Amino acid sequence: MNTPLETSWSRQDTHWAPLNTWNQLAPRSYNRFLLCFEIPNERHAAAISHLESCAVKLGGTRPVLNSLLKVNTPTAHIKIIGQPKIPVQVYDINKTFGKTYTQLKEAGFPASAFIAPIFEVPRGDVTHALILRIYTIDGGLLLGIHLHHALGDGKAVDDVISWLSAVSRKEMYDGRSAILPSPFNENDHPSDLIDDEKLLNSEYIRQLFPERTLLTSPFSQNEESIGNIFVFKIATLNTIRSQMCQSENAGQPSISVILIALLWAHVVKARMDTGKLSNTREYLRLFTLVDVRKRVFSTDEADRYFGNAVEAALTTLTTADLLKVCGRTTVDTDFGILAKLVEPICRSVQASIREVDANFVRKRYTVFSRLQDPRRLVFDYFPNDAGCFMLNSWRYVGLNAEQKWSFPGVSGVEYPDAIRRASGEWNLPAAVILPARPDSGEVEVMVTTEACAMAMLLKDEGLMRLVTRVLG
Repeated sequence: MNTPLETSWSRQDTHWAPLNTWNQLAPRSYNRFLLCFEIPNERHAAAISHLESCAVKLGGTRPVLNSLLKVNTPTAHIKIIGQPKIPVQVYDINKTFGKTYTQLKEAGFPASAFIAPIFEVPRGDVTHALILRIYTIDGGLLLGIHLHHALGDGKAVDDVISWLSAVSRKEMYDGRSAILPSPFNENDHPSDLIDDEKLLNSEYIRQLFPERTLLTSPFSQNEESIGNIFVFKIATLNTIRSQMCQSENAGQPSISVILIALLWAHVVKARMDTGKLSNTREYLRLFTLVDVRKRVFSTDEADRYFGNAVEAALTTLTTADLLKVCGRTTVDTDFGILAKLVEPICRSVQASIREVDANFVRKRYTVFSRLQDPRRLVFDYFPNDAGCFMLNSWRYVGLNAEQKWSFPGVSGVEYPDAIRRASGEWNLPAAVILPARPDSGEVEVMVTTEACAMAMLLKDEGLMRLVTRVLG
């Protein structure tokens, strides 16, 4: 694919330019990551001043982060503004947060601590591409990296963390342009636009997009979700993995795939036990979000592309196949038996992920680019289908080598103690593998589901014997 390395809006342009089609399909809201640092109260002011200066420097070298987005229209647009200044908002939440940093750390940075109205980022018709928020609490600082999803996904947030942390250390980072267009030809001709209803009601489209649907009205949730972080030992998962690898059919499933299979099965059981999912439901679906950069770009372009590049791998299995995994008790310690039961699920998930190749993406992207209003094409997972579950992974976001920070109050050059998702309310049912340090012997997964199903999940002996601890 011979693609120019710069888009017209990688310069400091003053006109509105359309984002690429991947970005058009992304949610028109902010990704909200919180990086948690232990900072003495008397060093808060100096830390804030340093981070504000880092934001100014980053805006000067990465002008795309200093852009404005027009998002409340069918086609999202971007405009680079002249003065390189990324907004930095400072909030003293010591009284409203209700926890000191020491208490937060001792509790393991539970998911519920970061779900509160104070962490909401208002949506607007025109909004900033990137907003940095600094929340101060007694003994600590929470650094919010809020990148608008119309501009970039989790990997793009990871890029921002890499650049900003390097600036904080006064070190250089890759200064080449981080902006690439999509690897496909954009269709900019209005005559080629397709009527959404006609397009998406065709049999061809139903086959091409089995995991998507046309949103005709705003969705609503019948029941509020709740979340917990389930912590697994990597050694435990590797034991299961080694048993599976003895089977010629299983291949080499990753730890992430094993977690997907286990959690999907046990969430299904919890939903059935509470009546949220009918026992007559024959087939269930899993949406696994897949980063396709390295599947459609060259290696160099994949490293430099900044934006959204995610597709969903759809796995469909019978309810019976999933529930086979859950028929164990706390006294069952034979990981060979568990590996044999979970192997078919892993194999199906692996197969669905492999299908998301360059040809798969290219065919779908061609149709995506012709939609009149891409906002209406959503995952066929909303609003309340308990027969569906979603998995996303942030395991390698923000805590990799060269992503350590240095600013007043930090002892030397360090990683944040934790990275968490922040929101004004719980997300829809899903599982997210959270960032982990390179030397961590554990993996944390934030599971969100209906409150009654979560209560059953916490009582599930088959799952809990694999879990080291739960962080509420």
